[in-house]
Amino acid sequence: MTDDTYDIDLGDYFRGLLRWWWVVVALAALGAVVGAGVTVLQKTTYTATSSVYLGQPTDAAGNPISALNTDPRAAAAIGVADSTIRAVVPQVGLGETAAKLRNGLSVTVPVATKNATGPINLIDIGVTDTRPARAAAAANGIAQLVVAKLSTYVQAKIAVLTQQVASDSRRIAQLQASNDAAQKALAAIAASGGSAADRALASSPYLAITQSTSTEIQSLLDDRRTATLDLLVAHNVESPSIVARAAVPAAPEPKALHLHAAVGFVVGIVVGLIAAAVLEWRRRARHDAAAA
Repeated sequence: MTDDTYDIDLGDYFRGLLRWWWVVVALAALGAVVGAGVTVLQKTTYTATSSVYLGQPTDAAGNPISALNTDPRAAAAIGVADSTIRAVVPQVGLGETAAKLRNGLSVTVPVATKNATGPINLIDIGVTDTRPARAAAAANGIAQLVVAKLSTYVQAKIAVLTQQVASDSRRIAQLQASNDAAQKALAAIAASGGSAADRALASSPYLAITQSTSTEIQSLLDDRRTATLDLLVAHNVESPSIVARAAVPAAPEPKALHLHAAVGFVVGIVVGLIAAAVLEWRRRARHDAAAA
């Protein structure tokens, strides 16, 4: 009996809400208009994106190793750091501020493809701004700072390898000069009029020089070739770089007019139902008070 009464009262209460249907409709329409209006009044924004290759460090044997570069999340943290933002703002100019840049900055890691097996050593740096030129300048400025901060290890490696190649080249030149001088001495001895025994005795120290210098030159050439290949790897594989610089965007970001209007419409319905419930409760309270 109690349950039946409750059902009747509940149904009666919902029928009472129907008296206020116009409130729900009005607030839903108002919500849609407000949502659309806010979208229309928003400033036009532009987004510029630059892409950074983080590099892949290797050990002395050429095997990939884990480092700061191999973790895109660490690189992303560098991109959004306050120190990075403060350093980029003066470079950008054009009225840029740290607050504006921080609000419009996003650093994302591209989603791995289905068949990807290795790490994704890429990040995308996006800047949204009301001025397209400022957005592009900020995105490129942050990309340059990220590359610079990630390049510490590989730049030190490049410096060592460059020094090694230069040292090997200098030593090869010295040995080649000694070898050439010994070859000239041997030619002069061969052209002299002494006996074969005298020429052989005189040639022996120069032959030793040519043999030793030739052996050392070959060894240094191999070392220099290896160091040169390592330099190529360091420059083209290990070094972080900007693979796609942000261009000044020509078209603004699309405004989600329909989405915001729909959200406002739903919010209006919810608020309208609450308002209708309150109004119905107050109506019933007044009715009960008048009946008493």
